[in-house]
Amino acid sequence: MIFRPALFLIALLCACCAATAASALKTLHVVKQTISMGPLDPAQVNSLHAAHIIDNLFEPMLEYHYLARPLKLQPLTLREMPEVLEAGRVYICRLKPGIFFSDDPAFKGNPRELTAADYAYSLRRLFDPRYRSSQFFMVDGKIAGADALRKAALAGKRFDYETPIRGLTVLDRYTLRIELTEPDLNFLHVLAQQNLAAVAREVVEAYGDDVHQHPVGTGAFRLLEWQTGHRMVLERNPRYREAFYRHDDGVKADALDVSRALDGKRLPMVERIELGFTVESQPLWLTFLRGDYDYLLNVPVEFRLAAVPNGMLAPYLQQQGVQVRHYAYPSIWFATFNMKDKVVGGYTADRVALRRAIALAFDAEAAVSIAMSGAAMVANGVVPPGVAGHDARFRTDALLQNLPRAKALLDAFGYVDRDGDGFREDPQGKPLSLEMMSFPEPRFVVWDELYAKTFAKLGIRHSIIKVHQAEAYNMRQAAKYQVSHDAWNMDFPDGENFYVTLFGAAAGNANNSHFALPAFDALFARSRKLQDGAARNTLYREMDRLMLAYMPIIPHVFLLRSAVSQPWLRYYVPHTVHIEPWKYLDLDEARRGASLP
Repeated sequence: MIFRPALFLIALLCACCAATAASALKTLHVVKQTISMGPLDPAQVNSLHAAHIIDNLFEPMLEYHYLARPLKLQPLTLREMPEVLEAGRVYICRLKPGIFFSDDPAFKGNPRELTAADYAYSLRRLFDPRYRSSQFFMVDGKIAGADALRKAALAGKRFDYETPIRGLTVLDRYTLRIELTEPDLNFLHVLAQQNLAAVAREVVEAYGDDVHQHPVGTGAFRLLEWQTGHRMVLERNPRYREAFYRHDDGVKADALDVSRALDGKRLPMVERIELGFTVESQPLWLTFLRGDYDYLLNVPVEFRLAAVPNGMLAPYLQQQGVQVRHYAYPSIWFATFNMKDKVVGGYTADRVALRRAIALAFDAEAAVSIAMSGAAMVANGVVPPGVAGHDARFRTDALLQNLPRAKALLDAFGYVDRDGDGFREDPQGKPLSLEMMSFPEPRFVVWDELYAKTFAKLGIRHSIIKVHQAEAYNMRQAAKYQVSHDAWNMDFPDGENFYVTLFGAAAGNANNSHFALPAFDALFARSRKLQDGAARNTLYREMDRLMLAYMPIIPHVFLLRSAVSQPWLRYYVPHTVHIEPWKYLDLDEARRGASLP
């Protein structure tokens, strides 16, 4: 290569100018505790981290108000809330005109306006088997006429995007009529989900199988740079419309000042977002302390006792001006049994006894204090606090550690040590050995140790296999495992969204255990037709009792979080659906400069 000093100097100056221009922009610095993002496509999203990004690039028709509590839906791309007809069976959705997708070569240089047909197309994609949508349970069996199209595709026919679907009718350029198979009082929440965000057909057809690497939406930001597992950069979408934050009377006292200060401000306020990635808690925490990141969604459990002892912000963090907000995060961590497995699955008395004995031997209190450093509470069922259908008064002894009872249960159903080697055999006299699926992230080491102790106390041989989250997702969906760590994070604030994890028709999608019990399914179907209240809660408690009786999962903990933010970050309040609320955040750059060493 011939070295030309003049050309090199010009290139260096251009690079410096580009770096200076980027640094001059109001830039939010964020970190994600993962290196495996997953597809950035609403139809294919299969990770929570990808959903957070999608929430800022794409837009469903509705969103949750940023600060109103309890969570409150509001129009996002619609002129007003959908018109609900026939007791919740028909929804008329009227879009705001003048909303545009971010520019992309797929549009051949022309501005591309959002239309009702885009939402009809995007909903249709969820039924296309090629995308294997992890959120398909949201619409499964709900859109009139759509299931027939999916079944034909599953039988080998090409999924047809031209065949009319009775449940998706474009009435005019800005109006979509959605007809359901039966009334669904929670469907408004479905319309606020990231996987129902609008995608342009031209983009999907232009990029084909690579569309998940080319996210093009109508959101406040657009993708500028993506180095997988290392760095991602978003910038403010130049095509984003005029949008403003509006105060709501549902804002509680702890966020009232923020809401009033935000009222009337045009969104978004930052111009650029730089994301870093790590799976290690120590560098994540140390880089936050150094000021590299503007906030953390949650203090890593390893540093919780030092950062927020007894729930109070540590003095050294107070001196730095760091802010903390504690909140219950609507999620449940649990263990899942593969109900199709020949060793731990099934509905016979001996298999039920095995699963219930493991639940009785697990120390949930230790999980809270050791694995979570107090950032959790012992689960008493499926629905966590803050979600309609949770009942803090419901009590069960099926999830409380009782080792003598666990051993007696195994003995009674023929799981005994026949050869005196210290390990139990199954009722047929064959060696009993279980394989538990876990994840390589350091935070799961303590969970592995808790389960190792559980199996050891019961005299059950076991092994732990380490699998990356994406592969584990596929294995659970295909029922190719025995026991697995698992978690479910809220999509919408209603118990239905948690009980669907045990609904037979959702097996291989939301239902990782592949649990299929007609009595449970009947209760679930009845509960869907009721509004939140005493009658539905009675059904929910019956569903909890059936879950505890058969134990396809072992509920472990509900999460508590402590979000921390730097003194120069403005307007950050944790949200349990819009996890990364970037369009509402602002920065005091002068204070950042004064605070950093």
